[in-house]
Amino acid sequence: MNKRITTLMLSAVASLVSLTARAQADDFGMDFSLAAEKKLCRGIGLTLEGNARTQDNTSKMDRWSVGATIDAKVFNTTTFDVKVFAGWEYMWVYNLGEVKEKYDEENPVLTPEGLVIPYEGYNETHPFWRDRHRTNVGFSASYKPNKRWSFQLKETFQYSHYAKAETTKDKYRLDDDDNIYLKGSETDYKRAKDRTILRSRLTAQYNIKGLPLDPYASAEYGCGLSYTTNKWKFTAGTDYKINKQNILTVFYRFQTENDGDDPDGHIIGLGYKIKL
Repeated sequence: MNKRITTLMLSAVASLVSLTARAQADDFGMDFSLAAEKKLCRGIGLTLEGNARTQDNTSKMDRWSVGATIDAKVFNTTTFDVKVFAGWEYMWVYNLGEVKEKYDEENPVLTPEGLVIPYEGYNETHPFWRDRHRTNVGFSASYKPNKRWSFQLKETFQYSHYAKAETTKDKYRLDDDDNIYLKGSETDYKRAKDRTILRSRLTAQYNIKGLPLDPYASAEYGCGLSYTTNKWKFTAGTDYKINKQNILTVFYRFQTENDGDDPDGHIIGLGYKIKL
């Protein structure tokens, strides 16, 4: 029976990876994290974490971040427990450059094929760094029906503040001979902004008997509260227990969203956690 359950779990994880790998995406990145977990007293724990992530097919940095989370058990039984948590994270995020084509919409040209909007050129925005910090509060409910399986629902209210930033925008236009030239440059100011979102994540994990591996799969949905957005993250990976104090995590993730905060696509992650 245990072998069948293990085979079923691994097959489900493999299917998830196969399906998401075929999804349309425009980026691939790597995610590296380092965390330290400390039990402060009975039922209360503290976690410190640092993270680094790449983007643009791992050719550029996406972000650096550091943060801390404190959690407390409010209900605990053999099979079911509930935790509340609060955390804060600071990020240095690298925004890629952007090219936006420009058309003269006010002066369309009539051709035998119909109206055509003349091409004027394009604007090129330079890449820039922008600081951001997040505050997270929420709860998690975990259910463990036996020694092997565990399930968790995590609800997180997340507030993010985006600091002011500035970059340069170059304006390239067509001359009378239809050659592109730099018409001028200007400073593009990014105003500070605040956003709130509710994140819901469901995770299933299985402990393989006789092996230090705990494979898992999760699905997370983020719904904007102060603005309109939909964020999805599908993750499959495994925890590798080096010993009781040291855990190594490897995962694959496919993420997609419609607000441009993070690049859509695939992420391979590697994390290390030590329990002090």
